[in-house]
Amino acid sequence: MKKAQTRARSAKPRKAAEAKPVKPEKPEKPEKEVVHLPSVQDICDRIVKLIEDDVFTPGQRLREQDLADRFGVTRGRIREVLHSLEARGFIVIERMKGATVARHDKREFKAIAQVRAKLVSLAAMRAAEDAAKPERDEIQRIARQIVAEGPEMSAQDFRLATIRLVFAICDAAHSQFLRRIIDDVHRMPTSGRALRNLIVAERDRRVYAAKRWKAVADAIVKGDGAKASALVDEIYESGLKAMEQLVEASGS
Repeated sequence: MKKAQTRARSAKPRKAAEAKPVKPEKPEKPEKEVVHLPSVQDICDRIVKLIEDDVFTPGQRLREQDLADRFGVTRGRIREVLHSLEARGFIVIERMKGATVARHDKREFKAIAQVRAKLVSLAAMRAAEDAAKPERDEIQRIARQIVAEGPEMSAQDFRLATIRLVFAICDAAHSQFLRRIIDDVHRMPTSGRALRNLIVAERDRRVYAAKRWKAVADAIVKGDGAKASALVDEIYESGLKAMEQLVEASGS
């Protein structure tokens, strides 16, 4: 008993456990914003649109650094873009001179127009063979709209409406490759959008073209590929003659 009391007296009071200092929490690092740079194909499409809209005109020089600044990418990516556009016929790259928007002479202009006609003619034939009913209905809908509204449209709106019809025909042909080629050829800088619009500047010309495109749509719906193809050839041959006359008159 005495030993227990002695131990109790001699026992030193324990110190209260010291609280460990709390380390301040490190602020969370903000997540880095992911910047999606435009791809080579995206930049190609945007430059083609600028050429189509006559922002970049035939013969105009395209400097790598200017394009890199414009699209927010490296000059290396711009070089890839330029080589792709050269392969597609939109620009010309010359040693020591760099890249310029392609300038097509009269013979090239005619060749491009003829290629365009044959490609759309092929698409019309394939659409007549392969189009599903919803695709035929869409072709008919656009063609009827062109007939109903086309004569009173502006030349530019009429041209865009016929391009929509052409792409509906391409979709019905079930060939993305064919559609891509036709898209490129339609955008080729042969003479500028203003000159192409002049072909259908007159109301009589729009009336004629609208009726012909409606006949193409009817032939596709009936599955008559040969007739659809022949009608497309007729439309483009007539347009080619008109464009040649305009090119001669403009002296380009």
